Amino acid sequence: MNRTKIIIGRIIFFTVLLALAVLFIVMGWWLALIIEAVVFVALIMAISFFMVSHSMKRREPMFKGDVIEWGAPGAGLSDIVRDAVEWLETGELWEQTSEDGLLLKGRFVKKEGSHTYALCCHGYKNHRMQDISNQAKHFYDLGHNVFAGNARGHGRSEGRYIGMGCKERRDIVGWINMIVKMDPKAKIFLYGVSMGGATVMTTSGEKLPDNVKCAIEDCGFSSIWDEFSMHLSEGFGVPVFPVMYICNVICKAKYGFEFRHHSAVEQVKKTNLPFLFIHGDADTFVPYRMMKPVFEACASEFKKSVTINGAGHAESHLVDPKTYWREVDAWLEKYL
Repeated sequence: MNRTKIIIGRIIFFTVLLALAVLFIVMGWWLALIIEAVVFVALIMAISFFMVSHSMKRREPMFKGDVIEWGAPGAGLSDIVRDAVEWLETGELWEQTSEDGLLLKGRFVKKEGSHTYALCCHGYKNHRMQDISNQAKHFYDLGHNVFAGNARGHGRSEGRYIGMGCKERRDIVGWINMIVKMDPKAKIFLYGVSMGGATVMTTSGEKLPDNVKCAIEDCGFSSIWDEFSMHLSEGFGVPVFPVMYICNVICKAKYGFEFRHHSAVEQVKKTNLPFLFIHGDADTFVPYRMMKPVFEACASEFKKSVTINGAGHAESHLVDPKTYWREVDAWLEKYL
């Protein structure tokens, strides 16, 4: 699929170059040069605007009353995932207002008598939190309360764009504070997959209450810049320069933050939470190589990286559940 995109991108690119060369011959060098410059700038701007809009603009799921329908966002889900998603949606609906005024919503499933809490962060465009629902149910069965919030720009939460773990980190702090206010004895661990993993990493660098005991991230990206650059160059065959730099300016103008200034690598340098990093070595969406820089940058005295052989993106708990849950459960047993 990626190879096809690269081939198509290069065909378009060289077709445009050929057309410009013809103009150069027919119209004279000076006029052709002006036209070439205008077309080149327009093409780069179009690619940049498309990149930002396609990647970050909210794509609405289908709603029906208080429960999101099984339309396009839920297509192709297995019965096991469907059951877990529907179980999660039986939880109490929580709400908070973000620091920038968005109404955010999430589900809380209470485990009677427990003071331990799994705060779960879902991935990119998972409007029904289908990538973390099975794991949330596992945590509940272990005896933990479970909270899973719809990230801004997803599901029931407000937001016209996706914050890619940058804006969400402050939202997670808000959910943590709500839990601690409700239960001052709370012992909380953070868990996230994909963009949710990146959110866990960026949140870990914030000032957190002592109630937060440890963190687990699964296939999170090292930075927004790294992730988008990878898809731009390897997925579409488009040069990172100048496109990503223009995307950065557009993002700052439209959404108020820059790709280059928000990095999981930089945030984990400030954490002291015991941190478990998990990644599948067959992941091409968030490449396996991204685990190394975040692991090495993590300032925690207690950290561990786990590689799941043969697992693609967000598939580690499915490909090798025995190893996955042995590592996760042992981490919680030790540090929660």
